[in-house]
Amino acid sequence: MSNARKKYTENQYIILFNEVDGLCPICSIKLIYEKANKLNKRVNLAHIYPHSPTLEEAKLLENVERLSDDVDNIKNIIWLCPNCHEKFDKPRTLEGYNEILNIKKKILQKREIEEEFNSYQIEEEIKKILNILSEDSYDNEEANLEFNPITIDSKLNETIKPLTKNKIKNNVRDFFHIVKKEFKNIDAIKVNKATLIAQQIKVFYLKTMDKNSNQEDIFNYLVSWLNKKTQISEDASSIVISYFIQNCEVFDVVTE
Repeated sequence: MSNARKKYTENQYIILFNEVDGLCPICSIKLIYEKANKLNKRVNLAHIYPHSPTLEEAKLLENVERLSDDVDNIKNIIWLCPNCHEKFDKPRTLEGYNEILNIKKKILQKREIEEEFNSYQIEEEIKKILNILSEDSYDNEEANLEFNPITIDSKLNETIKPLTKNKIKNNVRDFFHIVKKEFKNIDAIKVNKATLIAQQIKVFYLKTMDKNSNQEDIFNYLVSWLNKKTQISEDASSIVISYFIQNCEVFDVVTE
């Protein structure tokens, strides 16, 4: 096998850098830092499946899952800090390989979903509700009147973190009646507009669910999508997505 290493383009470097958000995906150290008014790199491009495996490595990784048959394909490349790269390489282990493989798989999945953000639209009227929530311009006297925690509990499974579950419950308890009221106001001006918004949320949820069944990831993707589409408030977007969980557009009841 040839030891020649591929030279990657600037665009490929940018893609790989953005995939890890500029942080080593193992230890979270910044891969680019500023010193003496200059940007400096502490980064290695790591091959997940080795570029030129030794006989021992080839035997160890004989039946593993691979993201590309081409070892130089960027699907098989990930940015690591030098320390983590050395630990990953020396010695190669099956556990270490699977750890990095799963990190990269999640990165690719996230990128694929985020690339579809622009394909899925949301009606402009949703911005009114997000603005009301973000500016605290609402009446909170009716809080708790329509909150049924059983609805939330019956839809969330072990793939969602307890803190996220509590956040969703709190969002619904404190804001469900406000969001519902504002959707009624929207419908009073434009008939069935609230239904259209609910359908748009549902469609993007189903598309995301088709690629990833992890509820923690799905919730975060939906919040990120709504926030990027509206550019108002991530917290307000979280409240609206929580509303749609309670209202049955997002997540189905978990069956035993």
